[in-house]
Amino acid sequence: MAKLLVGYDGSDGAKKALERAASLLANGEALGVISVAPVITGGPRSGGPFAPGDGPQEHRAELAEAERYLTGRGIQSVAITASGEPGRAICEVAERDGYDTIVVGSRNLSAPKRVMLGSVSTAVAHSAHCDVLIVK
Repeated sequence: MAKLLVGYDGSDGAKKALERAASLLANGEALGVISVAPVITGGPRSGGPFAPGDGPQEHRAELAEAERYLTGRGIQSVAITASGEPGRAICEVAERDGYDTIVVGSRNLSAPKRVMLGSVSTAVAHSAHCDVLIVK
């Protein structure tokens, strides 16, 4: 039985990744869905570790959205919340919990934007201990 972990943030790419992962499951297999609240390191006057509108509460709402989609397709899921650098957190959870494959979406960023913003899918592809499926 394969164990799939989907990185989910509510974006179009993440929704495509969730759909693809759901289509790959055999009957009775569960799907792990992770949403990571990125931690922002700031100065002493920062508003906290998370950007406004991008904290753990918002990520729990994203997971609820994914769970509704999966439940509608008759698929059981395990919701996982994490915080930190998204690519690293997804890889750490996949290794810790014994996932065989990580499924993430691609935002199709241009080269300059990838350099400036970073790419979760690229980070996962380079750091994962297991197979990675990047859905475009």
